[in-house]
Amino acid sequence: MGLGERFIHDNLKQAFVEAAETDTTLALRSVDNTHRFWNNKAAQNVIELEAKGSPLFILIQAASGDKAQKMYDEGDIDLGVVSCGQGVGLVKDIPSAKELLDRIMVETEEVISKLGKLSN
Repeated sequence: MGLGERFIHDNLKQAFVEAAETDTTLALRSVDNTHRFWNNKAAQNVIELEAKGSPLFILIQAASGDKAQKMYDEGDIDLGVVSCGQGVGLVKDIPSAKELLDRIMVETEEVISKLGKLSN
């Protein structure tokens, strides 16, 4: 089992692969602690609670890390909030660490080769 496989359920990984740049939202503005979250049901719940003027302790419960941990472990992608930037839309696959590093090395060598040809 790879490191990423231990920390994030495959359901959440797949949801990120399918996400677009527009699948994030801002929440917790009402308490001057704005965060960008992946736009799932849990994030929408926080936004709805804010719109109702819910007190801070209710917002904290709704955005609880305990719920996110359960989501990471069990795969219910709407259970918890996930801090997530718009870069989620650039995720196209979930490589292993080795595959990712190999890909980076190949791409780096390609760029170096192209730069070498420009200077000749």
